[in-house]
Amino acid sequence: MKQNNFEKESRNSGKEIEKILNRSSKKTVHNKSFPPLYRKICRDLAIARSRNYSATLINHLEDLVQRGHEHLYGRKGRQRFSILNYFGREFPALIRKEWKLVLLSHFLFYGPLILLIVIIQFYPHIAYMILPENMISQMEMMYDPASNFIQEQRDESGDIFMLGYYIRNNVGIDFQCFAGGIFAGVGSIFFMLYNGLIIGAVAGHLTQIGYSETFWSFVCGHAALELTAAVFAGASGMKMGFALINPGQRTRFESLKISAGVAMKILYGTAFMTFLAAFVEAFWSSSPHISNNVKYTFSICFWVALAVYFLFAGRGYEPE
Repeated sequence: MKQNNFEKESRNSGKEIEKILNRSSKKTVHNKSFPPLYRKICRDLAIARSRNYSATLINHLEDLVQRGHEHLYGRKGRQRFSILNYFGREFPALIRKEWKLVLLSHFLFYGPLILLIVIIQFYPHIAYMILPENMISQMEMMYDPASNFIQEQRDESGDIFMLGYYIRNNVGIDFQCFAGGIFAGVGSIFFMLYNGLIIGAVAGHLTQIGYSETFWSFVCGHAALELTAAVFAGASGMKMGFALINPGQRTRFESLKISAGVAMKILYGTAFMTFLAAFVEAFWSSSPHISNNVKYTFSICFWVALAVYFLFAGRGYEPE
């Protein structure tokens, strides 16, 4: 359908909604004719976006949808339950909506990571082609089963100090993957590949020299949250970058503005996952009081829980 015909069909319902909104009061919230009109405007907005109609039309419909939502549910109620709504419905719904970018980000990150772990078991020298020798020496010292380096560092520094250190380190990786997207998505792609290569080389080398027990028992607990957060950060960065390359019928600025809004919404959840991963890493992963079997079981449950959450939480919810 051409845009002109579409606008004619949606104009009447738009006018009716505007009339109700313009004379909005507590009494009109219960107007029985409003909910059907509001659902139609939401459907019109979804159609306009999918067909890449003009930015002017889309912005007008977005304004009506936003005002209509506040009219139905009220500003205070929406703010009061915004956190619950975000993590219960909006965050997982956004991830599913951007599944193509999320899938691409997974491939860019886990592809080189898994590939290097496997290859280094047969060709150990490849690790030295990717990692500097001082980094390899440091990793070997940290995860040497004969030493107790990780636990000693924790005892000396304290859990709170290590929590801050892990947050800073994880946020730095996420920020690289996200902020690099502003360069037409190339930066995000580079950092996803780079971090996948580095982590894969470290994991592959430590496994190949026989330090797998100390290494995997330490990283397994927080890996699900930390690595998934990095993948989502990369997807958010590419969301912005690709908006500049392919703005559709919008201007590049408008396309970037809309995409940045979606990317930031995803980044809110990513930041929480990063903090939680650092918390687990500081207080659980290095604990000598927890057996390795318990840590592995916890890790499997965490991966399954994340998969179930992002696949099924908020089903039927349409993020704005």
